[in-house]
Amino acid sequence: MNVEQFQAIKNLFPSNVFKKGFTYYKEGKVFSLSYNRQLGEWFAEVEGTFPYYVEIKVEDLFSGEMEAFCDCPAFATYGTCKHIAAVLLEMAEQGVLATNRTDERVFERFIEDMYDLKERKRTDVFEKVPMQVEYVLIIDEFGKLYLELKTGIRHRYVVKNVPEFLHEVLNGKGCYFTKKFSYDPGQHYFLQQDWEIFSLLHATIQTNEFFKENNLHDIAFHEQRKVVIPPLVFGNLLEKLKQRDVKVAATDETKEGIDVIYGKIPSSFTLSYDKDNRLTLTIDSNERVSFLKMYKALYADGVFFIPNDEQWFVCESIWQLGIHHKGLVISDRQKNAFFSEVVPLLKEVADVQVDEIVKGEVVEYPLRATLHLEDKDGLIQGKLAYHYGSYTFDPFLPDETTEQIVIRDAAKEDAIMQLIEQSNFKYNGDYLYIHLEEDEDVYEFLYVMLPKLAEKVELYLTPAIKRLIVEQEPTPRTNVAFDEDTNLLSIHFDISDVDEDEVIAMLQSVVEKKRFYRMKSGALVSLENDAFRSLRTLFAELGAKKEDVVNGELKVPVFRGLEVDEIIETEKRYEPSFRKLLHRLKSPEEQVYEVPEKLNATLRPYQEIGYQWFKSLSEYHLGGILADDMGLGKTVQAIAYLLSEESGWPHLVVAPSSVVYNWRNEFHKFAPHLKVAVIAGPKHERQQAIKENGKADVWITSYGTLRQDIALYQGRRFHTLILDEAQYIKNYATKTSQAIRRLVAQNRFALTGTPIENSLQELWAIFQVILPGLLPPLQKFNQLSPEKVSNIVKPFILRRVKEDVLKELPEKIESVHLTELKGEQKMLYLGYLRKLQQETAQALADNRFQENRMKILAGLTRLRQICCHPSLFLENYEGRSGKLDQLMETVQTLLKNGRRMLIFSQFTSMHELIRKELETLNIDYYYLHGQTPAEERVQMSEAFNNGKKNVFLISLRAGGTGLNLTGADTVILFDLWWNPAVEDQAAARAHRFGQKNVVQVIRFITEGTIEERIYELQQKKRELVDRVIQPEETLITRLSEADIRALLNL
Repeated sequence: MNVEQFQAIKNLFPSNVFKKGFTYYKEGKVFSLSYNRQLGEWFAEVEGTFPYYVEIKVEDLFSGEMEAFCDCPAFATYGTCKHIAAVLLEMAEQGVLATNRTDERVFERFIEDMYDLKERKRTDVFEKVPMQVEYVLIIDEFGKLYLELKTGIRHRYVVKNVPEFLHEVLNGKGCYFTKKFSYDPGQHYFLQQDWEIFSLLHATIQTNEFFKENNLHDIAFHEQRKVVIPPLVFGNLLEKLKQRDVKVAATDETKEGIDVIYGKIPSSFTLSYDKDNRLTLTIDSNERVSFLKMYKALYADGVFFIPNDEQWFVCESIWQLGIHHKGLVISDRQKNAFFSEVVPLLKEVADVQVDEIVKGEVVEYPLRATLHLEDKDGLIQGKLAYHYGSYTFDPFLPDETTEQIVIRDAAKEDAIMQLIEQSNFKYNGDYLYIHLEEDEDVYEFLYVMLPKLAEKVELYLTPAIKRLIVEQEPTPRTNVAFDEDTNLLSIHFDISDVDEDEVIAMLQSVVEKKRFYRMKSGALVSLENDAFRSLRTLFAELGAKKEDVVNGELKVPVFRGLEVDEIIETEKRYEPSFRKLLHRLKSPEEQVYEVPEKLNATLRPYQEIGYQWFKSLSEYHLGGILADDMGLGKTVQAIAYLLSEESGWPHLVVAPSSVVYNWRNEFHKFAPHLKVAVIAGPKHERQQAIKENGKADVWITSYGTLRQDIALYQGRRFHTLILDEAQYIKNYATKTSQAIRRLVAQNRFALTGTPIENSLQELWAIFQVILPGLLPPLQKFNQLSPEKVSNIVKPFILRRVKEDVLKELPEKIESVHLTELKGEQKMLYLGYLRKLQQETAQALADNRFQENRMKILAGLTRLRQICCHPSLFLENYEGRSGKLDQLMETVQTLLKNGRRMLIFSQFTSMHELIRKELETLNIDYYYLHGQTPAEERVQMSEAFNNGKKNVFLISLRAGGTGLNLTGADTVILFDLWWNPAVEDQAAARAHRFGQKNVVQVIRFITEGTIEERIYELQQKKRELVDRVIQPEETLITRLSEADIRALLNL
């Protein structure tokens, strides 16, 4: 017997039944086990008090599909027994127990069930005779509820075994009553309302928990005519029975029909004086009221009364104390409390009648609470009193007898006492007192607790205490100006009604995030109101230190202007110089800097705005990122700006080596009169060029050569530094990034369509070059939300997307071509996948993900390579690749339709395979890779755009930027890159300004592989840049543990 079979058998029986059956099985009491093949049933005898005969037919043990019979008394009572459990265990031990349904058997059973359902629907219910049901609710002397059933057509028969009856009826079977009548589902039917009640009762019977907890197991099942009603279904059952034929038998009287009333009880209360002139509470209630404690309800005359929890507490107390029989005498000292606290609760439960004589003694006044505070003997002492009209009560003394019955506001008194306790007051038997040793304690009491107490009580303070609180709350005022001489913002503060010498100290307290400031007078000033909280936020955001506030003034970099404007909520005044700065930063499109006449180009409207943005920032020696979509002309906007900035210092353009000569050509095209020097070639040539080109207007070099030559740039000053494809410096720690930060330039701008490729830290790294100090140190920066980062960098990033500004740009249609793994390729993929899944799952289980991270990523790369072509890393592979075959078919089809295409792949070995296939098919092509010289790149690009050759094979990383290939109308991405922004850049080589045709972008994805999951992951990760910059950018973060699990379906 296996563990699963043992557990399945155990689940079929109540625990006590199974334990006894298991004992019988272990003791070998099962014998004569045999099988009738014709009937498909097992027979056995079990030795008990007498030998008992057992029959079992098992369809599926795990789903409980089984029929069983035993001739013992327990089975007749409960429908199950220990003998059946013992036989099943013996069958499992002998290995003859059917536990698995075949697919064929599952199908047969499903068809049978559907056929039965169809037959039931087919039978016209109006051709059958409805069954009449009578429900009898029985309330015993202990307040427990039972239900009996009677049913029939013309005559109603008592249901002698309710559990069995419900089981048979709900399972569509007949039921025998007498020789004269049997229920036949083919001829009779029950109304829907009765079905619902039957279902509820059946579920109740199946749940044994209630009976076990209340020791009612024997009653519930030995008295088969009755079903004990558990509290869990009481309310639901009552609602269903209200509309049915029901009788209630209680206290020797039977009532027909029931009603349910919520929130009241069948009683009323009377307050009056008895013959001994004592105030007495009496209860007028029906003598036949049944107290149903188990159900938190009462019953009287066919009505069930169901109070809420609070009302029930009152009812229970009344019944348990016997007040409903004997009444309750209230002493003179208890009258006020009784009327104030108890009577309101009684009114929630039932009507309360107050005798006229008693009414004449009752008075009700609003509460007026007073608290007198004085500073005495190093303590703050207090006297609390409650006033009702002319009556005054000390809440700490027992109630005294009053001439009248005063109804007090218990709820308000409780609320006041809670505040007293929260204030840390203590009571010494005579007065309240609190010892305040530190200023922090004094402040907490005066500015936190006293305002709360003042909402509830009238406060009376001695002059000594009043002197600790400022009469009029000081208000800080802010004045902001831009100092052109220092290029800094000057923020000056003053505070109303505070001497100038104390203003500085108070401001420094704000910087130090103190809650209050003690003035020379001894009074405490709260620094937690809205105005001071605004200053605290300002100082924190600007990273101000105590010593930075000098003579009530704070100097901050000009790029903090918008932050200052957004944060300050105090009374403020902006000088004209600062207002002008804000306008320039917020609305570059409204500026009117003249575009240079010497520019050999006509700027589009959005490009003019870009030019104004450059000029607005540079006027204040600020930098920024021009993050326009690929193909919108970032280069010409930058050249227009550089052309307008003539000075004694040259401009420096740093770009990827692949586009250095592109920049030179663009300068010759748009600004031919500028002297341009390209710093390239062998080291000695670069050194010579730097020496000889001191008078050049523009220097152009690559990131790689600048890193090597950085020593040659020391001591040189540039007017403007332009960083093209600035993602090259996205890693703060690289030597390239370090070299760039050593350059001296008055203005710094970055150009990139993808300022974020993998994480926000890349944006941080770029701003450390172009605007150091704008963003906080990395550790603090990592704690900022994307929305907060967006607010900080917003003025210094300008981004437009093609769809918004180039309405005439032809459409870009993106599609996915699914390919299949072929034969041997598929076997290799599945083998490597299983191996990687096992290794990764083990690493994750052992908490060794990080140390195995590189190995896992290498495994993912192997899977991607197999999708492209297994020979990328298997030298002897001679099979085919489904994706490569599909590519060649697609290329031939596109060429027949006159399309010109770019084919991108990131794997160099794949390029060779594609080239071999193209050459086999006699298809001429251009090929651009990482080692292609920059000048040759330009030549090939121009030739392709002029119509030579129709296929351009390009390395994804080498050709993803700096190329203008509008001669193509189709872009094929043969394999997916982790970062979809790189793919977008590749597509933008064709879909850019100057394109005349609709561009089709085709992604080849191998179906059912990791490539599909990479594509899904890309889509999920496309939102971070939207939140920080503007639409249509994206990133895919470095693969996390969750990403790995998703990719490998772990």
